[in-house]
Amino acid sequence: FAPGTSQQTLLVRTYAALLQGAKELVLNPEIENSVKDAYWTLLGYFNTRLLMGTAGIQSRDDVPDRIKYLAGAAGTEERDIDIQAEMWGGIDSGEMRDILDRLYKRFDDPESIDILFATNMISVGVDINRFGVQAMMGQPLSTAEYIQASSRVGRQYPGLVTVMYNSNKSRDRSYYES
Repeated sequence: FAPGTSQQTLLVRTYAALLQGAKELVLNPEIENSVKDAYWTLLGYFNTRLLMGTAGIQSRDDVPDRIKYLAGAAGTEERDIDIQAEMWGGIDSGEMRDILDRLYKRFDDPESIDILFATNMISVGVDINRFGVQAMMGQPLSTAEYIQASSRVGRQYPGLVTVMYNSNKSRDRSYYES
């Protein structure tokens, strides 16, 4: 919740921090790659297709610049965001099958998806154990939808779900304040 800043700025900063954080994750060398894989693909959830489309543009244009800034400030190597995909009700079954196949690819596979943008279609039937991090743009329309959508992550390793509330929407403000 960031009053005084735009929803777009909030998305760019949140996505960049989560994506770069996955690259910089350092753990016990024996388990590092499997844990890093769980947090590599960022699952973005959106209440509307319009918000999802806007996020896709920002992730191609502004998120890499913010990642570059974060990596420079930390003195680390920046993460490349090469592959993004969208999952929503209008996608044909062949394309959906291709996206699902690529979501199973580990982080070190060149065809692994970096960011998956999704609407409520992700809430039912998409059970991919390697998801560990999710960013929700706004509060889902119902508590049941929130539970369904957020339960897509954290199946194999602890999951992290961030919710970016829109300070201009009374419903989001109410959730944040409560």
